[in-house]
Amino acid sequence: MTPEEISSILKLYPKGLVAVDLETTGLSPLVDKIIEIAAVKISESGEITTYHQLINPLIDIPEMTIQFHGLRNDDLKDAPTIKKPLKEFWNFVGRHPMIAHNSSFDLGYLIKSSHDFQIEFPPLDIYDSCRYARAVYKKREGGPENYKLSTLGEFVGFNLNHHVAIEDTWACLKILAHLAGVEADHKVAMEKSYVFRLSQFNKNDCFNFSTRLKNLATMVQEKELMILDYRGSGNGGRSRPVRPIGLMPLPKGPVLFAECLLSGMNKSFLLKKIKSYEKLEACLWKQGTKS
Repeated sequence: MTPEEISSILKLYPKGLVAVDLETTGLSPLVDKIIEIAAVKISESGEITTYHQLINPLIDIPEMTIQFHGLRNDDLKDAPTIKKPLKEFWNFVGRHPMIAHNSSFDLGYLIKSSHDFQIEFPPLDIYDSCRYARAVYKKREGGPENYKLSTLGEFVGFNLNHHVAIEDTWACLKILAHLAGVEADHKVAMEKSYVFRLSQFNKNDCFNFSTRLKNLATMVQEKELMILDYRGSGNGGRSRPVRPIGLMPLPKGPVLFAECLLSGMNKSFLLKKIKSYEKLEACLWKQGTKS
C-alpha cells in the first residue's frame, strides 16, 4: 500500500485497523471450520504487519468448497489445529478495530471457535467494507456493477487473486482506501458499515440452538430449498420459502441466513423464531411461481 492509501485509511480509523479474511469448510460459522486465517494490520503510526496461518480442520473439506479456495485436506495435514493460531491471531489484533468484506461471516467463525476453546476475545468494534461501499456508491452514478469483493477490487484497480485469504485482506484495504477518497458523507458511511461490538456476544445465547432444529444444519449444508414457519413480522402470516446460505452466531442469537424466495432478498431468520421447517421441492416452487 502507498503512504497515501495508509493515510486515507487512518483518517477514517485513527487508532489503526485490522483487515481479516478466512477460508473455511463451508458457509455456516455454527458448524463449519476455519482452514486459513489471514490479516493485515495498520497501526496508529502507519506501520503494516501481517498474520497468516493454514489450519487443519480435522474434518473432511467438501468438494463444493474446494473449487473456490483450492485447499484440500492433504494440503493441511501438517498444519496446526485452530486453538494455538486463534490465540496468536487475537494477540496480533490487539485492541484495533477490525474490518472484513461481509464481516458477519468471518467474525462468526472466529467468535464461535473462540467460544469452543474458551478463548477470550477483546471488546472490539467490527466494520464491513461491503456495507461501506454500498453507503458510498448506492445512489451515485458510475459506481461498481455490484459489491462483491472481486468486483470492487477490479473497480479500484486491484488485480485480485480471489479466495486467497491474504490477497482478500489486501483487497479489502485497497477498496477502503479508494472509498475514503470519494466525496461522500463518511460519517454516515462509517455508521452504516458498523456491524457489532464483540462484547455484545452472550456466549450462551449466541451459539446454542434447540435440538428440534438438529436436521437444519444438514439441510443448510446440502443447500436444500426449505419452507419456514416463522414468527417474524412483515410476512402476513405466510410460510417463507428460502434458499439457505449459512448458520451464523449474532448478538441477538443464532440465525439462519438465507435468501427469501418471496422477496429475493437475503435475510437473517432467528432460530428461536422458527416454529417448523421442511424441504421444499424446487419443481413445486417453480410451478407455484408460475401459477
